[in-house]
Amino acid sequence: MTKKLLLLFITLTTFMNVSYASFPVTETQQIEIVETTNVELPTYKSETSLWAILSISCALLSFGLVQNPLAATIIALLGIVFGAIGFNKKLKGLAITGFVLSLIIFLVSAFITFVLLLFREDPTKLGD
Repeated sequence: MTKKLLLLFITLTTFMNVSYASFPVTETQQIEIVETTNVELPTYKSETSLWAILSISCALLSFGLVQNPLAATIIALLGIVFGAIGFNKKLKGLAITGFVLSLIIFLVSAFITFVLLLFREDPTKLGD
């Protein structure tokens, strides 16, 4: 049995070594050089700030999720992050509004979640 396994191992090793091409392979390669001039990166100008809209949307969504304080906390935290990013973009007022609303909702829902976890209640079901 050992001799058969040794023979199989030697045979497989030999086939693996022989299976590689032992002759030179020549391929013709053609290289095409393309010269371009006046290449500009595309600029996308929009009048709306995505971060401000995301911030106010997260604030409104987290306000709608008050029945689930854990989800409201997470969504409000996203609204805070998006609002902070949107401070230096256009629609700064919308970003500040989303940031402040998200911050208020985050503080309230985080407090409610903390109190519910303190009393070993399920923080995903407030009104049930």
